[in-house]
Amino acid sequence: MRSLANEHSEQTLRKASDWFARLQSGNATAQDHVRLAYWLSARPEHREAYAFVSETCRLAAHAHKAGSERPLALAPARTLTPGRRRMLPKPRLPRAVIAGAAAAAAVTAAIGVSMLTQPATRHYETAIGETRDVALDDGTTLVLNGATKLDIMFTRHARDLDVKSGEFFVTVGKDPKRPFRVHAAGRIITDVGTAFDVDTHGREVGVAVSEGAIMISSDRQDAPNGRPEEDNDTVTLSKGQALTFAIDRALGMPRSLDPQQVGTWRVGILTYDHSTLEWLVADLNRRFNGVIAINDPQLAAMPVTLTLKLRDRDTTIATLEKLLPIQAVTTDQGTIELVRSKS
Repeated sequence: MRSLANEHSEQTLRKASDWFARLQSGNATAQDHVRLAYWLSARPEHREAYAFVSETCRLAAHAHKAGSERPLALAPARTLTPGRRRMLPKPRLPRAVIAGAAAAAAVTAAIGVSMLTQPATRHYETAIGETRDVALDDGTTLVLNGATKLDIMFTRHARDLDVKSGEFFVTVGKDPKRPFRVHAAGRIITDVGTAFDVDTHGREVGVAVSEGAIMISSDRQDAPNGRPEEDNDTVTLSKGQALTFAIDRALGMPRSLDPQQVGTWRVGILTYDHSTLEWLVADLNRRFNGVIAINDPQLAAMPVTLTLKLRDRDTTIATLEKLLPIQAVTTDQGTIELVRSKS
């Protein structure tokens, strides 16, 4: 490589090694991916150095794997005739190349072996009112809503996402050899090449598809090859379909919706079609600090069909008071309670 012989190449290679280690550690954030993209685009030698480190680590990992799978074959020794002994010249490599290889070897020693033997598990979490973009190495992108927790584990044969709480919108990267599966409320949501939204509320989960199709089935860990078993409790959703399910009841029938309404919370718009006021309030509590509560079970179950533009908390609640027969009351503890309006 041209840049490897430059005076500053050693520093560039070490920086490339740092970036490579960070991305392979499993703790890289979306901001890290953006910063790396800027660094790679800043100078051609940055891209060359990163490619050099990546390839060196790949070859080292391959050599480790090959060495663990078969014994080392030694070439037969050759006897030199006395007086015919000859010294071969030592190869002269630029210092930067040697430094880069050493740095890459250090990276490989730290993470290369573990990558071969252990799945990469990553935890992502957002605070109330925070949204976060996540770019995964396989091309998958996620947008996390506020108060969301999930774990992602990649292996050689599958990509699994375990959602603990909250909501996210995912556009799945194509990888036919590794299915993308979401585990939620005792079910597996298996991607069939798509973009969809997953919204958890306690024991209930709402799923809506904007592109492609997904299959929802029982989460059976003993299924052959890790694939969900085909049974009567399986539903396939395609573009423009949604379904709400719970862990303690069978899957129902899908409902239709406008695909453009899926995941509109990413741009500050909440859309509901025969949902409940309780569900809407739970969504607001993800976006705003300070608790919004409903203590009336009948009011909580009231069906709502509306589109709500999110602003600040007080303005948003005032808009709800105009659209629904409710009134907001501030308690002594500072909680906002929604009650039926008297008019």
